[in-house]
Amino acid sequence: MEKDLLIGDRNWGIPTYGSDGLLCPGITQGASSHSSLFEGASAPPYEPKDNKLPGEMKNTEGVKSSSRSPDELPSEELPPHRRDWNILLVSEPEVKEALLQYATNKCCYRTSPANEMKVRNLTPLNTYRYRLETFTETRETHLLSEIYDGRFVDSCAVAPPPAPWEIRVDLPPLFTDCEMHIPVPHTYAIKDCRNCKGRGALRCTSCNGAGKTSCTACGGTGSNWDGDQTICPYCSGSGDNRCFRCHGQGWVKCHSCNGSGILLYHTELTITWKTHVTEHVAEKNTGFPAYHFQEVKGKEIFSDEQPLVSPIYGFMEPSIDEGSRACIAQHRMQFASTNCHHVLRQQTIEVLPLTKVEYEWKGRLHSFFLFGNENRVYTKDYPAKCCCSVM
Repeated sequence: MEKDLLIGDRNWGIPTYGSDGLLCPGITQGASSHSSLFEGASAPPYEPKDNKLPGEMKNTEGVKSSSRSPDELPSEELPPHRRDWNILLVSEPEVKEALLQYATNKCCYRTSPANEMKVRNLTPLNTYRYRLETFTETRETHLLSEIYDGRFVDSCAVAPPPAPWEIRVDLPPLFTDCEMHIPVPHTYAIKDCRNCKGRGALRCTSCNGAGKTSCTACGGTGSNWDGDQTICPYCSGSGDNRCFRCHGQGWVKCHSCNGSGILLYHTELTITWKTHVTEHVAEKNTGFPAYHFQEVKGKEIFSDEQPLVSPIYGFMEPSIDEGSRACIAQHRMQFASTNCHHVLRQQTIEVLPLTKVEYEWKGRLHSFFLFGNENRVYTKDYPAKCCCSVM
């Protein structure tokens, strides 16, 4: 059983953090522990606006009420997910315009076929895409430190520290990836600096704590050989010089604690909201590479948002039912971690327009595919390429 997003109704003096503290993933690195606190109520758990049964399809278009059964209704009066979408969604002028734009944007492609083509046949091969989005919230804690400047220490003696999931925050816009960094209240403590172990200084690495280094002029011998053996003027014959880095002390100040030997530690909470997407396209044996559908959008005919969504049943394309079950099972396993809670799930079904266009140009038949709402063109063999075109 999955846990609730927020634990409320506990009056422990736990502050609420507002959405003004949200950071996009690209700028979260280096976020300090001095995150500002913002007032505002926590977002309540998501509640669906309607009372439909789990898995029942919600139309994205309005449908006139009727006492007739769905089988008796004309196609245009049926809910979008009950209609037969194996219909032409493009017109002949749109086909010609799409091919013209395709040729214009290609290097060394002539536009003659698009301008002179005679459309012989338009075959609808529309298919469906199921898309599951899971919006998750992950909470992780890690220890941070800073130089102690004598300020008040909000330690556990003030109040018990809240658990990560007891800290209430404002939710960001749904299905928007972002992060928030929050110092956890009542976790501050003064402890020895881990870098210098409370000494405030570190052994000098240049002289290894000796305070002096071998003279580079004489190689530590104390003498120079210029035909006659003479005393080295740089070390006065001792063979050693005072260490330049530690000034002969053998120790250098620890910059982590600024020489004080102590640091102010606290726990910082990092909250990450992320959208995870899994898609399933009902593939048909049309000769069109299905991976090209990733480049385009379709017409949404079904949408459902719930904290838990149920698999689709009884859709006109059986593989969509199977795809929804597989996607939902995958997300349930993927986000079963104790530090990762799902906030909302959204499943949609789109009609992906796909039309096979057969046309005649200069007495020969050719064909191409038109796909997506954007009327993108896919063709293996364009009939008017210049000799310099690169394949």
